[in-house]
Amino acid sequence: MIRLLATLVLLLTACTGAPGEPPGTTGAITFVDGLDTSAGRQVARLVARWNDAHPLEPVTFKEMAQSTDVHRAQLMARSQDLAGADDPRHDGQCYDVMNLDSVWTAAFAGSGYLEPLPADAFGADRMLPQAVESARRDERSLWAVPWRVDAGLLYYRKDVLEQEDEAPPRTWAELERLASELGPAHGLAGYVGQFAEYEGVTVNALEAVWAHGGDPLRPDGPGAKQGVDVLARGFAEGWIPREALDFREEESRVAFQSGKALFMRNWPYVQPRLAGPDSDVADRWGVTRLPGPSALGGWNLAVSRCSANQETARAFIRFLTGADTQRALFDAAGWAPSLEALYRDEVPALLAEAVRAAKSRPTSAHYDELTSVMRQRFRLALQNPNAVDSLLDGLADEVRRVEEGR
Repeated sequence: MIRLLATLVLLLTACTGAPGEPPGTTGAITFVDGLDTSAGRQVARLVARWNDAHPLEPVTFKEMAQSTDVHRAQLMARSQDLAGADDPRHDGQCYDVMNLDSVWTAAFAGSGYLEPLPADAFGADRMLPQAVESARRDERSLWAVPWRVDAGLLYYRKDVLEQEDEAPPRTWAELERLASELGPAHGLAGYVGQFAEYEGVTVNALEAVWAHGGDPLRPDGPGAKQGVDVLARGFAEGWIPREALDFREEESRVAFQSGKALFMRNWPYVQPRLAGPDSDVADRWGVTRLPGPSALGGWNLAVSRCSANQETARAFIRFLTGADTQRALFDAAGWAPSLEALYRDEVPALLAEAVRAAKSRPTSAHYDELTSVMRQRFRLALQNPNAVDSLLDGLADEVRRVEEGR
C-alpha cells in the first residue's frame, strides 16, 4: 500500500510539475519566427538539431512573413483567437514559442498572451541589461527571454574610400558630403537604408534624430527636425535614391552587395552574405559605427499561455539561448548574442561598442499605434522636405495623444 501511494505521488508530480512550474507536460511544440534569411538557414538547422536529440519532443518550425508588420499581425491574430477558445491548450493551433521583436513584448504581455518565466531559470543576470529590460516583468520574472540583440552599423565601399584617400564618416555631415560627392563620381547610389512603410523607417528616422540630439517623443524639437531633414534632403538631392523608399533590410543588402551603393545602414546579419561567394563586393567593403547611436534591436523568445507543453517550450528556449548556440549563430549568421560574456571574447569590439551605445525605442503598451503614426509622418517628411517642420509639429500632437492612451 505504501509503495502504491508513493507511485501515485510520483505520477502526480510528473503530470503537474514542481511548485511554481506552469501546467503542462513535455511533447510536441510549434516554434514561430520570421522568415529565416540567415546565411545557410541557421534557425532551421538549430530546430533540426533539437529534433534529432529530442525525438519525443519535436519542434515544428513555422516561418512568418519577411515583413515584421505582417509577422506581428499574424502572431497577434492567432493569440487573440486562442485566448477566446474553450480549451486553447489542446486544439493543436497554439504557437508554443514565439519570437517577438523586443518592442512587441509589452503589448503581448499586457494582452495576457504570454506565460511569465522565472528569470533565474534562464540566466537573465548573465544577459545584457538593456536587452533584459525589454522582456522583464519584475525583478524575479520575465515575459520573454532575450535571444538576439541588434545594433545598426554603417557599411561602406572600402575600395572607393581608399582610392579617394577618405576615412569612413563619423558624423552625418561627413556622410552627406561623401555620399553626395563620391557616389555620383563612381556611378553609385550614395546611401541606402530601410525606408519602406514598416518598422524600418521608424528605426532609421530615430537614429538620425538621436544623432542630432533630438528626442523621438518630442518630434517638434530642433534636434528631431534636423535629423529628419537630413534624410529628406538626401532624397531631394539624390544621394539617397528614390527607390530606397521601398527598401527593407534585404533590398538594401542586395543593392549594396551587388555593387550599387557607396554606404548602407543595416544590421550585423548581412556580414556573412557580403563576404560570401555570391557577393560582388566580397573583399571591397568595410563596416563602422553609425554617425550616432543605433536603435537597439532584438528578439525575445516567449512561451504562449496557450501552450500545452510548456516544459518542452522552456527547454527549447534554454537550448536556443545557450552560450554554444548563440556563439554559433553569431559566427554563421552574424546575429549579436544576448549573453554579456560573449562580448568579452567572441564579438568584435566594433559591434560590442555599437550595442552598448544603442538606444531603446520608446517602451509602451501602445507601441504599435505609436510607431504607426511615426512611420506615416516620417515617410511623408522624407518625400516632402519643405514640409518637415509642419509634419513633425503634427506628429508631436499625435505622440502625446497615443502616450496618454487617447
